[in-house]
Amino acid sequence: MTVPSEGQSTAAPVDFVTGLQPRSVLEGLLRTTPAPPAEQLAILGVDLVGLKQVNETEGFLAGDQLLAAAAATLTAATPTAAVRARLGGDELVAVFTGPRALTAAEAAGKALQTTPGPALRRGLVTRWPDESPQRLVERLYAAIRSG
Repeated sequence: MTVPSEGQSTAAPVDFVTGLQPRSVLEGLLRTTPAPPAEQLAILGVDLVGLKQVNETEGFLAGDQLLAAAAATLTAATPTAAVRARLGGDELVAVFTGPRALTAAEAAGKALQTTPGPALRRGLVTRWPDESPQRLVERLYAAIRSG
């Protein structure tokens, strides 16, 4: 590991498997982004279908490769996302902010349907006024599971 010298900034943290931001970056964005109506925020979440089976039958390295492919698929479908992060084990998210956040998130969700790659379940939520980051993430999990 290289330690930055004086005057150099450290790079933003990334998840070593997916190359996406870690959940802590997502939570920081959710804490600092004003709630509607000041700022529109939409989150597109995906769950990688079959990761547990791949891990159990082919090993964790094969599972990591599948997870990395899912992250690449999400990244390709969400070029305008403010943040892309690994939410949990096999859940990944793309966060959109600004006046067209919902439109951008919906378009990205449609792009995921046509993008080749691993099977992904999708869910989409928008932030409610005065909603805590924890409640927003809970609703996102529910949306992904029902998607």
